[in-house]
Amino acid sequence: MARNKVGKSLPYDREHEIKKLSLFITVVSRGQGGAIIKICERMGASVQFVHNGQGTAQREILDILGISDNSKEVIFSLIKKDNIFDLKRELEAFFMAAKRNQGIAFSIPLTTVAGVRVYEFLTNSL
Repeated sequence: MARNKVGKSLPYDREHEIKKLSLFITVVSRGQGGAIIKICERMGASVQFVHNGQGTAQREILDILGISDNSKEVIFSLIKKDNIFDLKRELEAFFMAAKRNQGIAFSIPLTTVAGVRVYEFLTNSL
């Protein structure tokens, strides 16, 4: 830990670079959330939440497309903006690997985080 001239430790933002964060949201078929979480963790996501969802397509459309189940998992991941390009590339490879691997992903920039301690928690740097 760096110290100033009088021996006190410097504030976190003086010792570390504060990187911009984004909320990265991925929607996949139920059962694929675990694989997405592992990919996001490898790419630096420190906090993730999973929520079960239901698709909104009408039964007639699902029948025409041959889709019997529209259960979804929505994965919310907090990730540093610098890692988003690599995460998108990894998810693209996952979606291309098998026909059943389908989903959508997008990111929303976070413009404010309330305090250095919250930032440390969200970036797993406590």
